Amino acid sequence: MGAVGHAGTKRRGDQIMVRGEGTTVAMGVTPDQAFDFVLDPAQYTKADTKMIWVTKLADTPDGMLAREDGKFLGRFRGSVITRYRWERPSSIDVTLEHGVPRRLHAWFKIDAVDGGTRIHHVEELDIGHGPLGWLHDLVAGTWFARSVDAEVAEIGRLLEAGERGRGVAGGHEDRAAD
Repeated sequence: MGAVGHAGTKRRGDQIMVRGEGTTVAMGVTPDQAFDFVLDPAQYTKADTKMIWVTKLADTPDGMLAREDGKFLGRFRGSVITRYRWERPSSIDVTLEHGVPRRLHAWFKIDAVDGGTRIHHVEELDIGHGPLGWLHDLVAGTWFARSVDAEVAEIGRLLEAGERGRGVAGGHEDRAAD
């Protein structure tokens, strides 16, 4: 089943942010398999064109701290430090610890459905930094929303094609230079 996405730029109070959202159902896949796929950078980077790599920095009681290396608008490289919190196999929540954006929040909800697994994913990004940040958010909103929607569709396609992840054990070594 294909992904269903929601797009754009949204306002939260006086802040403008970019938001992308998508939902897919991967048939013949368990929630544990979807969960492990999302947390394995070798698999996840096949689906998320914004992400170059995720390097685990430390374990936490409910997840991990990580460095995420990525490309924005397909061109601009950068890194952020994020906190992952999860409840296996149903949810993964990612928040910004350190980096240029004022706010970054992403989450996955993973649920068993008849014959497969529904994966719902949302990403919200607020660059901040006054008028330049507002302009960025307005210009990048459509690209960001399409990117997240395509990411979710690709996760579903890869899982249905038999791709599987190894979860957090899936090689979080430093590969940002690749």
